[in-house]
Formats: sequence, C-alpha cells, structure tokens
Amino acid sequence: MSKQIMKSLNFLINEYKRLKKKKEDENISSGELETLKKLEQYLGKK
Repeated sequence: MSKQIMKSLNFLINEYKRLKKKKEDENISSGELETLKKLEQYLGKK
C-alpha cells in the first residue's frame, strides 16, 4: 500500500476515535454525529 493511502486511512481511523470519544462524553454536534455514522459505515465498525 502506498504511503499516501496509509496516511489517509490513519487519518480516518484517528478521526473515528476522536468522534467516538466525543460521543461517549456527550459533547458531539449533529454534524459530527453524522460524520461518525458515515465513518462507522465506511470502516465497518459497530
């Protein structure tokens, strides 16, 4: 896998983790919640 693809995947995973933590802390906006749902679907999480 190329270095750019790995960087992109790492970014998406880190963003997923950040949004998941915000959701657990109940401090997430509706836009961020929508992004989290899309990331969960894309990454096959949940």
